[in-house]
Amino acid sequence: MYHGHMIRVTATEHKHQALKLLEQVRISGEVIQITKRGRPIAQLIRIDGSGNRVTFGKFRDDVQIVGDIVGPIGDPSDWGELACS
Repeated sequence: MYHGHMIRVTATEHKHQALKLLEQVRISGEVIQITKRGRPIAQLIRIDGSGNRVTFGKFRDDVQIVGDIVGPIGDPSDWGELACS
């Protein structure tokens, strides 16, 4: 979420200056809001390389497995009434 100053341009201004506006967003990280008849219809935002994708194995160096990750987390008799028969 961007919390800085947001630039507003009309759809017509965007049409005529699209490449310039894209470069401005890329360099500054500013958000540009595009309006049509005074109402917001879209935003230009910078994508910081990774986008919103989750890549398999992304956290492989950040996680350490300790103990059994497949077996039960406790003895079923500790569950009392909830224990399965």
